[in-house]
Amino acid sequence: MERTRAQKFWIYVGVSLIMLFTALPLLLLVIATFSSSGDLNAKTLHLWPAEWTFDNYSRVFSGEASDGSLPPFLTAMKNSVVVALSSTLLTLFIGMFAAYACARFRFRGKDALLVSILGFRMVPEVVLLIPLYVIFARMGMINHKPALIVIYMAFNLPYVIWMMQTYFRSIPRSMEESAQIDGVSPLGILFKFLLPLSLPGLVATGIFVLLIAWDEFMFASIFTSTYDAKTITVAISEFSKRGMIDFGMQITGGLLASLPPIALALFLQKYIISGLSEGSEKG
Repeated sequence: MERTRAQKFWIYVGVSLIMLFTALPLLLLVIATFSSSGDLNAKTLHLWPAEWTFDNYSRVFSGEASDGSLPPFLTAMKNSVVVALSSTLLTLFIGMFAAYACARFRFRGKDALLVSILGFRMVPEVVLLIPLYVIFARMGMINHKPALIVIYMAFNLPYVIWMMQTYFRSIPRSMEESAQIDGVSPLGILFKFLLPLSLPGLVATGIFVLLIAWDEFMFASIFTSTYDAKTITVAISEFSKRGMIDFGMQITGGLLASLPPIALALFLQKYIISGLSEGSEKG
């Protein structure tokens, strides 16, 4: 049924209000990065800064604070990139083999194994914080990025296994049977047929895991105490003065830290939308 002009008008109004409600906090965040400390700490609300300034950006990149003991922002950004990308790639590489085995092979206890994998992820992370710290401390891995990479990989592996095995199961077996007749090995089937067909799902899963690793704070704050190992979330939390939070630096640091994931999501949005839509249809 064709919509009337009045219906179209109210649809546009509703969509515009939703867009405004979604974009307004981000717009206020961007404006706040150009506000002075006086505007941000004022008792009255200032939606528009009285004086535009770039001091927040200069202080973030220079690492200046009241005591001058802030980790270099670019170093923390580089650490986050290394840790997040490394853990994501390793998690996808290991998880796709486990997902392929659960989706295609028959073995005793497969369902119980899948449930136990998901059950491990449901364990609160704080429960494992002290045991993991003791283990990595005895291994001499505190203040080293590989410790965070291993921890993130372990906690994100259940997500990859469950999400990827769903995509693998949605692919018809007839293609694999034809390849097996031609003498293609199981690994050859995985790399030549299943992975190319599951690329949207692989990218969507990778973005999901990458965001979790990028935003993680608890383990990063406990396992790192030197500037060479601190990630971006820890660096932003230290943008404060003695007994007082520096809202300007934290807002600016948070905005800058959100740009890489946003840029990556925009660059891969075709695969993300395709992967999520396929997952909703087949899940």
